[in-house]
Amino acid sequence: MRFKCNSCQRDLNIPDSKLPDAPKFKVKCPHCRKEIVVNRAEKGQDLGGEAMGKSGSVPYSTIEPEVFPPGANVAFLLISDKRWSEAAQNGLKQAEYYISQARGPEEAVLKLRLNEYDLVMVEDTPANQVVIEEIGTWTGLRRRSLNFILIGGEAASLDPQIAFRKAINSYLNINDAGRAETLMDNVIKGYGVYYRWFAQVQEVFS
Repeated sequence: MRFKCNSCQRDLNIPDSKLPDAPKFKVKCPHCRKEIVVNRAEKGQDLGGEAMGKSGSVPYSTIEPEVFPPGANVAFLLISDKRWSEAAQNGLKQAEYYISQARGPEEAVLKLRLNEYDLVMVEDTPANQVVIEEIGTWTGLRRRSLNFILIGGEAASLDPQIAFRKAINSYLNINDAGRAETLMDNVIKGYGVYYRWFAQVQEVFS
């Protein structure tokens, strides 16, 4: 697909196989590293009728790019457990994160394709596996810049073995909602320390 960067005005030609199959999506210019919102309809490309999510029930056209202040930390939550949802939001707000959510896994997948988040928290349920699998397809660079946290009942909170097995940053037990704010503080600070070197390398080569 050919399009122009709005910032540096360079012409770009990126293979369709490396782009989301949404009618509207965000990419970073490989030259100036600024975000570009690409609208296939404006480029005269048709995805074939009403473009849908994987199961066909959520139209892509209902999902818009989210706008937050430049440099803001943004967290995305897909948590049905009410106690954890409320506790996680409180902990993230204390850490000065903006928060985005979805009404279900299909909408979550579409939002993840269109937007970039610093932290993603997902409740580990069968229905949400499509979201976990979506993140699993990301390139190493994008994946390493995301603090990915699962909430479930398979292991104790902060168990490193299950985090390694599930290829996530942290695992939190669903029964630990009572100490969620402390756990959130731990996973946010732990990610910051562990990946600080990676952020520095990114900044040098950006």
